[in-house]
Amino acid sequence: MALTNQYLILNPSLKRIGTLTVDGATKFSNDSVKIQLADADTTSTAYDDDVNVGTKDSYTGTINLNAQSKKFDHQGSLDVLQGQPDSDKVVAGNNLAYYDALSGHWYVMRIYSVEENNTAAVKHVTTANFTNLCLYTLAHHYPLAAAPSNNSIQTAFNECFNATGWTVEYQTTNTIVSLFSIDGKTKASTLLQTLIQTYNVEIDPYVEIDSQGNITKKVCVITDQLNADKFYNEAIFGKNMTSLKRTTVSNPITKLIPYGANGSTIANVNNGKSYIVDDDANQRYNPDWQNGLYYEATVTANLIENPEGLKSWAQDMLKLYNHPRTYYEVTVTPEFNPPLGATIRFKDELIQPALDASGRVIQRTISFANPYGNTVGFGEYTTVQVATPAWLTGYQNAISNALAKAKADASSVKPVALTPDGNNFTDTTQTKRLILQAWEGNTNISSYIDSKGFIWRRHNPDGTVDTNYEQTGYLVQAPYNAVGTLNGTIETDYIQNDPEIKLDTANIKRVADFLPTNVNIGSVGRQYMCPLSNGTYIGSQAMNGDTLYALHDSNFNVVSAMTVVNGGHGASFDIEESNGTTYIWASTCVDSANNIYAVSRFPYIPGVKLSPTDSRITHYCTIADCRYVNVDLANGYVLCGFPNGQRDIIKLDDIKNGNYNVQYSINITNYGFDLKNQTYQSQTLSFPYVIFHSGDMDMHDKRMMYAVNVVHGGQEFAVDELNDIDLGITDHNVEPETCHLMHNANNELSLFLTFHCRPEYDHTTNHQVTRVITIPIILRAPASAINVGTISENDNTDD
Repeated sequence: MALTNQYLILNPSLKRIGTLTVDGATKFSNDSVKIQLADADTTSTAYDDDVNVGTKDSYTGTINLNAQSKKFDHQGSLDVLQGQPDSDKVVAGNNLAYYDALSGHWYVMRIYSVEENNTAAVKHVTTANFTNLCLYTLAHHYPLAAAPSNNSIQTAFNECFNATGWTVEYQTTNTIVSLFSIDGKTKASTLLQTLIQTYNVEIDPYVEIDSQGNITKKVCVITDQLNADKFYNEAIFGKNMTSLKRTTVSNPITKLIPYGANGSTIANVNNGKSYIVDDDANQRYNPDWQNGLYYEATVTANLIENPEGLKSWAQDMLKLYNHPRTYYEVTVTPEFNPPLGATIRFKDELIQPALDASGRVIQRTISFANPYGNTVGFGEYTTVQVATPAWLTGYQNAISNALAKAKADASSVKPVALTPDGNNFTDTTQTKRLILQAWEGNTNISSYIDSKGFIWRRHNPDGTVDTNYEQTGYLVQAPYNAVGTLNGTIETDYIQNDPEIKLDTANIKRVADFLPTNVNIGSVGRQYMCPLSNGTYIGSQAMNGDTLYALHDSNFNVVSAMTVVNGGHGASFDIEESNGTTYIWASTCVDSANNIYAVSRFPYIPGVKLSPTDSRITHYCTIADCRYVNVDLANGYVLCGFPNGQRDIIKLDDIKNGNYNVQYSINITNYGFDLKNQTYQSQTLSFPYVIFHSGDMDMHDKRMMYAVNVVHGGQEFAVDELNDIDLGITDHNVEPETCHLMHNANNELSLFLTFHCRPEYDHTTNHQVTRVITIPIILRAPASAINVGTISENDNTDD
């Protein structure tokens, strides 16, 4: 049974219930089915985990230079006129099967959504959107958690497909053994794409159908290269090639910074340098090569632990990245239709420059209703093993993927309502906080939704909506008579491209560079600094168990200092200026034997040494292990941090009254921070935003900065300070120190940062410099109101 130009309609149990044909009883039109082995990435932006690479027009398909990252996808859509015998069977949840004569296989496509439209000239039309049944099945399956271990390709793919109903067949000589683990929280469809890249293979998921149209077997073939043995004749413009689109991206990389497992580098096996360069390519493509400048990028291989192996891998990667890339999309005649993976040669003597090239087909788009619209895409594509550090992969990639899915499918976004104050009232005048979060899968995307997209509605006792009540915002105060009857809804039309806050990287400013002065008072760089209103600064430094606080003038020269005995680490503090006196808010240790700390306030007094019991120190709250304290005086909140990653937000008035009444709490490990492998430095608070950064002087971990909204818990950003943004710092060793939010005269936010820097292998005090930098914070502008009509209630969450 191998009829083309038709689709079989299958019910959810894969039983045949109807047929769609071009000219039969139930007709279809405008069908388009796209299948791909790799992404046709033709953008011109290079960034950390997706460096754009390419080649010249004269490349041959035998060279596996990959500009597009390997990715299997199989999607499509078609239109069916309503009122035909089988048109009512084209509904979400059913399936369509079609036969591909080139591969000799049947493919089952799951209908995941339908749209119904009509115009004055045409009757009602149903548009069905569908995806390969294998991908659909894997997207709804979570493989059981498995500890990290070295596995063959068979073991890895078997774990991915276990209990899915799909049989895996291996047509591969692949002998790669890779470190492989499953967290139990990742969809099999996501895991599949990772395995395709890790083991550098391609897949073909199809079904076997008997003469009655019944599915007898669901198969996913794993192969080294699909149709690698098939070579097609020339495609010539004007003959069997009706149109050609050639996209060239010139974005060569000539300096590559590789990272291995846990952020390791190649410095120890590369003469102390953590990078490699291609000077020949740099001279060819970089007009500033004579000034010693390179085109830089980073790549990461989480599975490579050996530095020599990491360097060898990076050298191979640089060969892929050191030249421009060209990608082709060709429209061919129905008679010329090469299969996916096949190699073809194509010519166009009219295009400038003239084209005479060959390459593998990495994408096909076919149509039975309009075969003259068939297209093929081919060009370079590359497989770069997991190009994001393992400890950062979760949140950054999850946010990007979740936003894309949320925009494509509003029903995937789920509201989650929190009642931090409970819902029991002691009197009718009380109000209670209600927090509404937006989740797509396991990812909190609240930071990317305008406040108007968090919608609260009240329901009357009879279940009808109270039209007199509507509030918006992720945080609302619920009155006594509303709790228990409020519902929260997320309006996904308010999803934004940017988070609530981001760094204004175009206006980074180097404020100062200062060497140690008055070393008798304080030796090297400061661990934290706060600007004062008169242009001076106070900095902190831990010294032999005590904490030094030093006053710097506007040129960062040390003017005076004071000491707090057993004063804590000094990694975060804040300044309060009141009635001519400068007060320091900090965490001070009051019982070192039991790790008991206090949220404390004391005046800055030059030359004094305050003991823990000095009356000039006010201990407001004593808490076990509270190592970091910041105060947001403008909004009236205190931030308390703990070694286990917990960060608590308490009202300033409660702290002053000795009440540790936590209003909000987050844990930094939920945002990609690895307590074991990253060195925490400092934090800051401007409610509701907490920003913190990390990185050790020995450069073993990345210099990272994170921002979180502590109310709805959404991440604002996670930035690699030396690679994602340009701080203008070129020192070999760079240690983040201060991370302090401040307001300017216009009440605009900016970050005040300091970095302790030194040359490689040089610990001489006189060569260690502190670099002071400011970065403005951009607050996302409110979105325009959208007339969304009636709000769907099907995703509401009762409080």
